[in-house]
Amino acid sequence: MHIRRSEKMLSWAVLAVLILAVMIPLSWAVLTSLKSEANVMAYPPTFLPTDPSLSAYAAVFRNQTFGSDLFNSVLYAVGAVLLAVLLAAPAGYAASRFEFRGKRTVMLMILATSMIPGVALLVPTYFLLDALGLLNNAAVIIVVQAARLVPQTVWFMQNFVDAVPRELDEATQVDGANHWQTFTRIILPLVRPGIAASAVIGLVTTWNDYITVAAFAPEVAHRTMQVALVNQVFDSIGITWSYVMAYAVISSLPIVAIFVLAQRWFINGLTAGAVKG
Repeated sequence: MHIRRSEKMLSWAVLAVLILAVMIPLSWAVLTSLKSEANVMAYPPTFLPTDPSLSAYAAVFRNQTFGSDLFNSVLYAVGAVLLAVLLAAPAGYAASRFEFRGKRTVMLMILATSMIPGVALLVPTYFLLDALGLLNNAAVIIVVQAARLVPQTVWFMQNFVDAVPRELDEATQVDGANHWQTFTRIILPLVRPGIAASAVIGLVTTWNDYITVAAFAPEVAHRTMQVALVNQVFDSIGITWSYVMAYAVISSLPIVAIFVLAQRWFINGLTAGAVKG
């Protein structure tokens, strides 16, 4: 009994340390965004703002490109996730339900593509798009980001479909349904938590993607909030830290809100593929 209590206390202590490790930087960013620039640069630094103000947030919303940056972030993230799920869901169903020669090799090749660092493909992809005149193209950005999501999403969807009993497929086919009808009417509704989990992971990945947009869409009209944020840090005029922190907080809020709203489905999706039958 004493050993179990000690293990429980150790678990809580480790959890508390992890929470502090995550929350302290976030708290510092939020509090810095509420400080005046003089308060930010004060020495020794203070954790709490001496005169809290929302002026940095007001400056972010007054930025002429803020609306387009936000729109592009949403467009690229949502478009890439939708395209990846539309391609990966049928592929995951086929990988789960059909047997064909070389299936294991094909699945391993799909998995291997997700292990290639995106930076390794950056230069050849850039020259290819430049030669085709496809730089600064929103559709191209969505396709490139979706291509990075599809391999892992196919594997996720295969595991989620594996958890659905095959007897349901057989029952619907006895009633005259074909594979596509079985997939759309039976399988998809049952794996919605898995789709939600894959979508949330994809949204986080694409929302935080800086290098793809910075390389393939260098024009200001096509940049995202992440690119705009980095440009603020490297601004030759100088860094206004309260403004940068306010921009960082605002750019994080949409993805945090999506995760909170989809939390139940996300957790159910992660556990759904862990148990088969």
